[in-house]
Amino acid sequence: MEGERILEAGSGAGRFTEVLLKTGADIFSFDYSIAVEANLTNNGNMPNLHLFQGDIFNIPFPQESFDKVICLGVLQHTPEPERAFRSLARHVKPGGELVVDVYKANFLSWLQWKYLLRPVTKRMNKDKLYKFVARVVPILIPFTRFLRTFLGRAGARLSPIIEYTHLGLPSEINRDWAVLDTFDMYSPAHDHPQSLKTVKRWFSEAGFDGTDVQYGSNGIVGRGKKLA
Repeated sequence: MEGERILEAGSGAGRFTEVLLKTGADIFSFDYSIAVEANLTNNGNMPNLHLFQGDIFNIPFPQESFDKVICLGVLQHTPEPERAFRSLARHVKPGGELVVDVYKANFLSWLQWKYLLRPVTKRMNKDKLYKFVARVVPILIPFTRFLRTFLGRAGARLSPIIEYTHLGLPSEINRDWAVLDTFDMYSPAHDHPQSLKTVKRWFSEAGFDGTDVQYGSNGIVGRGKKLA
């Protein structure tokens, strides 16, 4: 991808930015929050990074100006996921690619703890919520690990927290990741999962061909090439 222009929407602290930069492409990366400051700290030494703070509904570049547009872990947290998708799609060049993911909406997903508790947690003061999560999560990690051991992934979902012991992480890193991702699960103002059919429609109506939309580890993953 060397020489290509890639737009990364919702980069956060730059976990995926780091990977994209290694391709040699010119990476235009943005986030709505001050997480861009962490991304700058983590990746600001790379000459092919163009980092800015911006709004996914008002991207400050001409339409059809990027070879690839990528948006991971973001659409469900916008007030209007379909409008956000269309904003991204408009910035893909004819023949270029768009890659997104979004949480999946089905009966089982609505039974997750986060959707049962979010009506309360999303309205809590974020500092107080984080402190509460930081206290409770370490206590529940052994319980969650026990459920995963005997009941697999479905068992782990019976716990109201996320943890990663099964990945073989050191206990301290596992604890930190568990706290951060559990907080991330309960704190956003918006969490709008989508159906497979809906995401396929988005790509079709935005003029993409050769679309591949399927279930992935983080919900639904979609990729499409814009018609020339």
